[in-house]
Amino acid sequence: MTSVPPMSRGQVRQGGKEELRASVLKTYLLRVRAEKGERAVRQLLAQSGIDPTAVDNERGWVSSEAAKRALRQVVQLLGNDSLRHRGEWTTHPEALGTLVRMLRVAKQPVDAYRYLAANAKEVTRVGTWELEEVGAAGDKVTSPIHSVRMTYRPRDEGGDDSGDKLDAEGEEFLSASREGDLAAFPLIWGLPEAEVVREACISKGSEASVYLVKWRSTRPRTGPIFGAIAAFIACGALVGVAGGWIAGLIGAFLAGVLGGGAGLLWDRSQEDKAARTFERNRIAALERGLELRGELGATPGELTGTVLGGKFRIGRKIGSGGIGVVYAAEHTTLGHEVAVKVLRGAAAKDGGEIARLRREAYIQVHVEHPNVVRVLDLDQMPDGSIYVVMERLIGRSLADKMAREGLLAPGFAIPVFIGVCRALAAAHKKGVVHRDLKPGNVFLCEDGNSKVLDFGMSKLTTAESLTQTGYTLGTPEYMAPEQCIGANVEARTDIYALGVLMYEALTGELPIVAQNRRDLLDLHQRQVPISMRVKRPDLPIPEALDAAVMKCLKKRMNERPKSATELELMLSAIPLEGLPTSYPPGTSRKAPLKGSSAKDKDKRDGAAKDVRDARDARDARDAKDAKDARALSDTKDPPDVRDARDTTEPREKLPPKPVGAPIDATTMPAFASAPPHPNGKPE
Repeated sequence: MTSVPPMSRGQVRQGGKEELRASVLKTYLLRVRAEKGERAVRQLLAQSGIDPTAVDNERGWVSSEAAKRALRQVVQLLGNDSLRHRGEWTTHPEALGTLVRMLRVAKQPVDAYRYLAANAKEVTRVGTWELEEVGAAGDKVTSPIHSVRMTYRPRDEGGDDSGDKLDAEGEEFLSASREGDLAAFPLIWGLPEAEVVREACISKGSEASVYLVKWRSTRPRTGPIFGAIAAFIACGALVGVAGGWIAGLIGAFLAGVLGGGAGLLWDRSQEDKAARTFERNRIAALERGLELRGELGATPGELTGTVLGGKFRIGRKIGSGGIGVVYAAEHTTLGHEVAVKVLRGAAAKDGGEIARLRREAYIQVHVEHPNVVRVLDLDQMPDGSIYVVMERLIGRSLADKMAREGLLAPGFAIPVFIGVCRALAAAHKKGVVHRDLKPGNVFLCEDGNSKVLDFGMSKLTTAESLTQTGYTLGTPEYMAPEQCIGANVEARTDIYALGVLMYEALTGELPIVAQNRRDLLDLHQRQVPISMRVKRPDLPIPEALDAAVMKCLKKRMNERPKSATELELMLSAIPLEGLPTSYPPGTSRKAPLKGSSAKDKDKRDGAAKDVRDARDARDARDAKDAKDARALSDTKDPPDVRDARDTTEPREKLPPKPVGAPIDATTMPAFASAPPHPNGKPE
């Protein structure tokens, strides 16, 4: 490093009215407010001679002298280290207003430091920043960069400054604040704070302040290497001791391959976590920027009573999400009701969200099917906001029904699942993979029809994706193994998601659960879920339905149903006669735990036996009917339909004891019978 020569005391110009962005104080004031109260903030600003309105907007400007006085007060209230460690307050929504431009171009932490060096005037009018990219050991490298040297120099404005004396204490506060700025950038990506080493400082008489900044980068990808080495050594040693050096070598090699794969999954999960954290903070910064410019409330505002496009009169708000608002509306000429979805807030200005809404509309226009919601129009509001007009659906989502009522009885659920299969089949024929099938995206209409919604994250298999290769997109609980690792997706990816959806709807629980997203993505790769009939022996789940759902949940794509149409045929082959369409009140949403008393155990065992006997009798009757039908038929069923109907094979044995308390057969009211299959045969 080049040494910085000392300067004479008198070269620091300060005292102007607009020298530093108010953002230099904003994170500290937010923390003071949270820990000491609003009154402490007002007193701090009053003693520093700062108008409170000047720091409400972090894009405002304050003088260096006022900033020093305020930072001195912060240290007195929060402690000596408070300026160097901003912590969680860095990403507080009210502190992100000055980062909007930087977050539009930054892809990784080093980009933030590069932006600061190139655009120092955005944060200070009395100094400049210079950047030197270095490696971990201090040597210049090209990639990966996880260490930089940042140099802050006071701006030389000329003139005779002999009368200005160095305020060493004040410069120390400003220097500590700059350390806090530099340490905080990685937090935007969900990484730990950077380590900042001060190599030279203006407060000590140097002409510039120099900081060596080091942070933990998500690269290089060391997970596969360390995973393979650790597994190779550990497994090789254990197997070698037990079975000799040849077995140990083979075991070590296989373990090394598996360990490398596990390490690769770990690396990808960490990158995915960082990407999502960054995206959340980027959107929050954009929201804050719009709020400070006074545009947030108008993009869009309250639209009730207005007319869009000269033909859709907006009514009440019927739904909202993270990026959009849905209104009920009426066509002013034809009089029919529609639904209007409008992007709001930062999403209305975000190119990615606009592209997804356009894609959703495009797909739903071209996938014409009764089980896919119809799109009628797509247009722009005068302020540039995008809206899409869709058919108005009366009913509720599958997620809402499950939240209110719990389990779905097989007699009700099977027709719903068949409708979803038909929607997916229509989309897959157009080369569209949904990628985010879940209960919230299945709508149950009052007329008994089911529709698939939200193709905004779908992927056109013949078109360029909106997301980068290797980036996971979807809801983790419903993601197929190949989707969890960012691999290419296809129609059978949606089949897996539908299998998870069916399992949850029929048993009340997801087939795979975990404490966090990373573990969930990992378990979808290797954990085989328990059969529904084993998990819920207290419920009348047909064996053929259980087999169809479990086939959808196979880890290998080639072991799942080949298409949504094949799955539809498997579901259509299950007789609905005698299956309940609803469960009586009091039916447990989850597999009940084992009781503690002998009386309760006898009661559960007896009721479980009644349920199993009834199920076995129904299965035997179904088998006889299927056998008679084949004897009378001149042609054979398709292989997959025949397999789904054939119940003459030996059945799996249920465990002698039930998993949990079943429905009491002595007090249980009769189940409602299911109506005949919709439309008779699948399309």
